[in-house]
Parts: sequence; structure tokens; C-alpha cells
Amino acid sequence: MAYLPLQITSETASLKRVILGIGTDQGAPYDINPVAKMHKKQGTYPKETDIIREIAAAKAVLEQAGVQVYQPKNIPHLKQIFTRDIGFVIDDYFVVANMKEKVRQTEINGIEEVLQQIDPSKILELPDEASIEGGDVLVHHQHVFVGISKRTNQAGYEAIKALFPHKKVHAMPLVVSNDPDKNILHLDCAFQPVGKDFAIYYPAGFMEPPTIIHELFAEEHLIKVSMEEKNQMFPNIFSLGPEDVLIEENFTRLIKILEAHDIRCHKVPYSETSKLSGLLRCSTLPLEREKAQ
Repeated sequence: MAYLPLQITSETASLKRVILGIGTDQGAPYDINPVAKMHKKQGTYPKETDIIREIAAAKAVLEQAGVQVYQPKNIPHLKQIFTRDIGFVIDDYFVVANMKEKVRQTEINGIEEVLQQIDPSKILELPDEASIEGGDVLVHHQHVFVGISKRTNQAGYEAIKALFPHKKVHAMPLVVSNDPDKNILHLDCAFQPVGKDFAIYYPAGFMEPPTIIHELFAEEHLIKVSMEEKNQMFPNIFSLGPEDVLIEENFTRLIKILEAHDIRCHKVPYSETSKLSGLLRCSTLPLEREKAQ
């Protein structure tokens, strides 16, 4: 049997295969993070039809770029939008996440048909005490960044470090708060490499200055965002390749900066989905990219 290939050594290498979330049959509104709670309270919680429309726009761009797109099998009354969190690929291994929120633990069942196509020896499970979600894991060549958040604990970081001893695994403690202006749900809400040597960065999202970011990225290559831009999810765009990104259409300032650095911006509407505290990186689980040089 020919197994589905896995390969992730970079956030920005050319994308070949990805699992994209779905917005159908979501069930009751979430209130498991400060942003979703705020919108629920204010009466601005996103409509299912709007989320379905936004995901369809992202899928169209991915397929137009020649990417093989997989999607979860629908599970009634379960949100399956943010596939990033249920698992992640490092090198050629698929790591099954240990979801912090019990309401989300069954999301992995929606991608069972994809997992069945992967070599079982390449699927890794974590010890029960290791809480980790894919939004807190970023791969950057020999480096792996792991956000320590409300969703990912120290044991999760230690588990990744033990599973990938050949990688340089960095713990990145994030600001956790009930205040939606301060809270960082996952690492990819405050930091993400983009292009060949740039990164989008919200410095106030970290408990202490992350020296490794400043060691790896030149100061002039750090695209720093404000709290308001962080709240709009500027760091949570999604790379199709080193010169192409999928981006929310209203991120005008970021689009201008990226295009000035010769990074093409494929603009899609995603502002309603962002009200659940996730954007384009959160909605995508890459399985294969070209091997980073």
C-alpha cells in the first residue's frame, strides 16, 4: 500500500497537501476562549452560513494553487473548523494532539479516513499528562517552537522534545488572561514565520522577551503588530509557499508590507471565523510541503 506522504520542516515551504476545516453542523456556540465569550455576550457571534462561506473561499484559493485539500467527515453538533489543533506534522511524523478542552477531543474522529492513509509507524501519540494543540507548534527548519499556553502545558513541550531529539525545541511561555485584549490563545496568534526570512510578531504576547526569535530573525525582518492587529489575528495568516500567503482581505497594512517584500497575498474574507479566536493557520493542518532547504 502506498501511504500518504508527510513532510513538514518549515511553515513557509511550498504546500502540497492540507486538511482544511469545515463549518457545517456546528452545534451550540463555543465559549471556551475569551474572544468567543465576548462575541457570544455581545450578540456578534458568527453565523454558521458565514463561516461556511469563508472556508469555501479559502478552499478555492488552495485548490487553484494546486494543493490537495482534504476535509473532515462531518460529525453532527461538533465544531470542526480549526483542524490545526487536533494534530500536527513535524518532519515525516503525524502527532495526535492531546486537546485541553474535552468538548473538542472527538474532532480527531473527523479525520480518521485521512489517518488511515498514513503509515501507522509515522503516527505518534503523547502521554496523557502532555496537553498540546497544534496552534502552539511551529516548525522552522531545525527549530520547533512550542507555545506554553492555557492549551499546551510544560509536559506537552517536554514530550515533543523527547520525540524529536534531533530538533532544537523551544518553550515559549505566552500571556494567558481572561481579558481578550491580553490573552494569547496559541503561539500562532502572536508569532509566525512568513516568506523566506521574515516573521509576524506580537511582542506583548509573551511572558518574557523570546530571545530565540531575535536570534533567528533580523530586527528589520520582524513585522511587529499592534494589540488591535493581534486581536484581528494578523499573525494567523497561512503560507502557500515562500512567496505566497493566504490572508484575510481586510489586513490592509500587513498586505502592503508583505507585497513590498515580494510576497503575493491571496485575499479571502475570514473576519467572521476570526470571532472564534482562529483564522487561516488555525483552519489548516498541513500534511506535506516541499522539503525546506
